Amino acid sequence: MRNERQHKLTESHDETDRYAAEDAAELEKGAFDGSSIGRRTFLSVAAATGAALALPRTVSAEVTDDAMTDLAEFAVNAAPNDHQVTLVIEFEDTVALHAFYDEYGEPDWDIEEDDLPPKAVTREKPTPAAHAYLTADELTEALDLGGIDFVDFSPGANPFWKLGDAYDDHVFPEVEDARDFVSHNELDQGFQYLADEYSDRLRVHAIGQSPGWENLRTGEDPDPKDVYVAEIMKNIQDEESFAEKDKVVFSLSIHGDEPAGRVAGTRIIEEAAKGTADDFEDVLDDIVIVFVFINPDGWVVRKPQYEFETWWGGTERFRYHRGNAAVGDTNRQYPTMGWVYPGYWPAEPEDTPEVRPDDPEGRGYEDMVPDALAVVEHLRGYDNVEYLCDYHMMDLSESMVLNLESNAPYNHDGTHNLDEVNIRIGDGMQDHWGSPETISDDTSRASEAIYGIEGYVPERLLDYGTIYDSLSYQITGGLLGWAGQPEEFGGLGAVTVAPELVLRDGYDWKPFIERRLEMAYRISMREYTEMTAAKTNATVATDGQDTAYVGSDVLTRRSADLPYTDESPGKGDGKGQDRATRVQRRHETVQPGPGGSASASSGRITHSLAVQFDAHGIDEGVVRLVNPGGQTVREIDLADPLSDDQGHFYVPDPDDGDWSIEYDGDTDIDVEMVLLETEGEYPNPEEVLGYSQREYVVNPMQFFEDLEPFLEEGTIDGLRVHDVRIGRLMRGNSGKRRYDNLVISHDDGVDDQRYVSAIEEFVETGGDLVLTDAGLNLLGRLDVGQAAAIEADDIEFGTTDFPNLMDRDLDHPLLTDVRPIQQEIWKISQLGYTTGDDSPVWTVDTDAFTDAGGTIAGILGEDGDVGAGLLSAGDAEINVIGSVLPPANQRELHPFGMADYTLSFMGHTLMCNALGFEQRRYVNGELVGTWGELR
Repeated sequence: MRNERQHKLTESHDETDRYAAEDAAELEKGAFDGSSIGRRTFLSVAAATGAALALPRTVSAEVTDDAMTDLAEFAVNAAPNDHQVTLVIEFEDTVALHAFYDEYGEPDWDIEEDDLPPKAVTREKPTPAAHAYLTADELTEALDLGGIDFVDFSPGANPFWKLGDAYDDHVFPEVEDARDFVSHNELDQGFQYLADEYSDRLRVHAIGQSPGWENLRTGEDPDPKDVYVAEIMKNIQDEESFAEKDKVVFSLSIHGDEPAGRVAGTRIIEEAAKGTADDFEDVLDDIVIVFVFINPDGWVVRKPQYEFETWWGGTERFRYHRGNAAVGDTNRQYPTMGWVYPGYWPAEPEDTPEVRPDDPEGRGYEDMVPDALAVVEHLRGYDNVEYLCDYHMMDLSESMVLNLESNAPYNHDGTHNLDEVNIRIGDGMQDHWGSPETISDDTSRASEAIYGIEGYVPERLLDYGTIYDSLSYQITGGLLGWAGQPEEFGGLGAVTVAPELVLRDGYDWKPFIERRLEMAYRISMREYTEMTAAKTNATVATDGQDTAYVGSDVLTRRSADLPYTDESPGKGDGKGQDRATRVQRRHETVQPGPGGSASASSGRITHSLAVQFDAHGIDEGVVRLVNPGGQTVREIDLADPLSDDQGHFYVPDPDDGDWSIEYDGDTDIDVEMVLLETEGEYPNPEEVLGYSQREYVVNPMQFFEDLEPFLEEGTIDGLRVHDVRIGRLMRGNSGKRRYDNLVISHDDGVDDQRYVSAIEEFVETGGDLVLTDAGLNLLGRLDVGQAAAIEADDIEFGTTDFPNLMDRDLDHPLLTDVRPIQQEIWKISQLGYTTGDDSPVWTVDTDAFTDAGGTIAGILGEDGDVGAGLLSAGDAEINVIGSVLPPANQRELHPFGMADYTLSFMGHTLMCNALGFEQRRYVNGELVGTWGELR
């Protein structure tokens, strides 16, 4: 397999200083004086070629010709001698064209054998032309052949997009015929053409701009790029119809080095505009498809990444960049409910502060995340966004695609729509390929070409779960979390998913594997559009059972209770006064070796420690967070393919003393340590982020109020502790129950014997009891059935990073229809919890639980105690779930409000199973599946 044209950072054969794109960003404008090539052009060429270039004034033109544009002459002569530059060439006649092809063509090129596109492709009409990858010496030889009229530098997918009449066949060529990834300038020109030609079906907007790479360090002469939105619908100029129709939004390559979404999306846009996308045509009568090209900075610039032999075979190459020119990760900067990581830049267009208060450089959100601000503002302008899908890529996995469930909170219907679209995408991939073995030759070739790993074949085509279920970490500030949250909290109320597709390659265009990746995401987009057009609903069958839950104000959290607010929703207890909140930031470079570290000191008023480090593209060594006592409390192994997407630690309420970051690899890593300090318990977001606190009143018992409308029969009633203690669970003195199920998620009233006795009477008469979260403390007081053997000392409270149910018995009735990948019961960030070991869990001692006769569904926490299980009490059941509906955590920054609850699909199913309910799902009136069993 030929692979000669990888973008390599090769050594120059002369002594001229050369600059890669990132290095060149630091050069002053004066370095370009007296040159026909300006600083902006220099940077764009350095980015597009992926090579280290010489400054224009230091280039002694080795290759020059009247046919060459200034840009072509510069690109060829500034690049290393053996670098193959992407050129488009026009000839005076077909004789000259054929002579060129005889010299540089590859007539035996075969996509089944060759990794990269052919060296040269040609056309005869409307003008004889070629698109080729040529070194300086090769171009000299071609010019010597004669008959060349025009030469220009021309990166992109369409070989002739820079020439006239380039779109007779395709604007964006089929993947097998493309020359490279679509370039941003090529997209701009192609969209203009398509929007003009097919104005009844396609609209294109430039909704805002990126920060621009030149603003990365110099702060001068930025080169921002447009953020494009393409809208597809039949008769799209009908504004009233457009506004009314349901919409599906596809976010393409929010991480610039994950290009598969762009590859699929550009082809679908062109076909749908022309009416030739047969797999999308029917739905365009009913819905609008919106494509957002969300991170142009990450797309247009290939930043140098120095890869190690253990993974990348010793080459030093340029790749697309994950973030924009100002922030390292563009998918952490959205205004999500709940916990906001203090090092991020949440892009809230409403009342955006000009300058962020805690930024030592005096920067504002328009400087750092103008692209995200534009996306949020534009998408809020749509009515009826039903689904939003944010397309990503990863390296290798047991699944070809992992679909990540949004962190946003969903009711019963939304939870089932989220699950159903995943099932349908998996079915679509299965229908198309049958199994991963069908394309095993290509996945094996690609893994060897990209990573040097032979024989890679995914075990399955698709799997899905929460972010943690799929990738073993969690985030805040993601596009999905924002878009999925309710509209009253600034979101879109959409069902949101992030697919992760294997074989991420931000370096070289490999048509043989790109055709498979493009198809995977085409299938995904098709299923999303069809679900948007479908009529769906989900119900809950209860077999006539009536359920009660015991509410309590101890579960309620109000913004009015915070000391820095003066509002009073829900009659809060806030004093309405500000407490000083400060931020200390330290930027350091950790040198390799035992002595290399960065440190920060925590003291009495330190609220939290946040650490971010940039190790993207580094695949060797372990980054450790070490506490003042010298113990490693967190670590990330950069050899783990998923480590690229982590890069931060968070410690709430850190111990006093010196905290340090240590790294044992062979290169430098940049570290930012952020200490949040406050005299009070709660940091004021206005003093840190510049955003005032959004009002909220939340309580996890809202879950049952939201579930009740979906019941096919039966009721769900909310009771108070007082109602229980005065006998409301029973029908007077008849000995008969009012309810079949009782749910308690708190320990309010646990010391009230009259309250406890009323619960015991309910269970003794056959009522099923569900104890969750702090409600487990009742087990130590109940003298009924197997619970009588549980003592108060057998109940433990603790905290954990993530509320994952481990060591699960999937045959247990509590886990009926839970899939193997599913572990995370509820999603932490939108309830205000962090990745720093503060999620609450209540457990029962394993020995005590089994000695009592209980059956275990799974464990929670580090001690391995019972997190979910079942006790019997005569004809009744006592279901135990140690963490599923906790109250929100107000201790962290949360300017954009808070959710009532954030159950995953697994957590939702766990609760329905505990109640003995059966979930039913309908699409277009047809029952498509059931989850759980009536009992």
